[in-house]
Amino acid sequence: MVLALLAVCVLLPLAVYIFILAQLNRRPHPVMVSGAWDFAGVLFALSGFLLLGGPFIMASLNQDWREFWIRSPLRSLQGLSEQWWYLRLAIWGAYFLALAGGSIWLLRGRSRTSSIYNVAPEALDQALESALDRLQLPWRRTRGRIVIGYPVFADEHVGQEEPKPKRAQVDRKEGEPAESETGYAISSRPAVLDPQSSAPLSQRYDPAESNPPRTKVEIDPFPAMHHVTLHWSKGGGPLRKEVEEELAKSLAEVETTYNPAVMWLMSVATILLSTVTFGLLMLILFVVFVFYGN
Repeated sequence: MVLALLAVCVLLPLAVYIFILAQLNRRPHPVMVSGAWDFAGVLFALSGFLLLGGPFIMASLNQDWREFWIRSPLRSLQGLSEQWWYLRLAIWGAYFLALAGGSIWLLRGRSRTSSIYNVAPEALDQALESALDRLQLPWRRTRGRIVIGYPVFADEHVGQEEPKPKRAQVDRKEGEPAESETGYAISSRPAVLDPQSSAPLSQRYDPAESNPPRTKVEIDPFPAMHHVTLHWSKGGGPLRKEVEEELAKSLAEVETTYNPAVMWLMSVATILLSTVTFGLLMLILFVVFVFYGN
């Protein structure tokens, strides 16, 4: 019954997590989730094993070690058996400290990512490029990387370029240059340096300023799951925030197609939930017969 209870506690969070993934992939429009919240869901799915499965395994090992020390010739050492519980306490403390520290470290590392569910990689590319064009920002794409913002990358090697890199389309007034010397469109409008302004980003920043805003984003697609992960470079906070806000508006206009991963996710979630239900019924019957059978 202890094993049945452990299985229920381990499988229930995992079943709930997979069921939520299936629902996200059934939405009529793509769903964007921050990397921290996305990884928090993974921690929730593994919480049963991390909080109960790991300690259960350590408890079993501790029992074997305790029997080893009791039967070992070393048991004659004074105070060894009496001090055993100090070692157990240290092992459990180290486990939970490592668990908490590792979770916090991984959550912080995932803060620079964004997960987009139920989207084809081609649709995500179009939505992101449309968002950048509406913000009137200069950007350059090389394979799976997009560099956004000023300067216009004249002295930077980003990677092997695509045969025909797309250019950000911007409005320009008569007499203003339409392109930089490197062939990528930039905005030459006077800068409005108020960060609270509602004007497009290209009108808030001056390309000639000493520390112009810029960021890079790596696009990591997973076509089989209709999933795309965006890896943002460090220090691109202001640009990332507004680009993602505009990207969310673009994704709201994208109509999703059938995602075959939904069937597999629902099948796994159904099997796990059925197993959990069966385990709960077994536990209830055990309690009824043991405590009320007499």
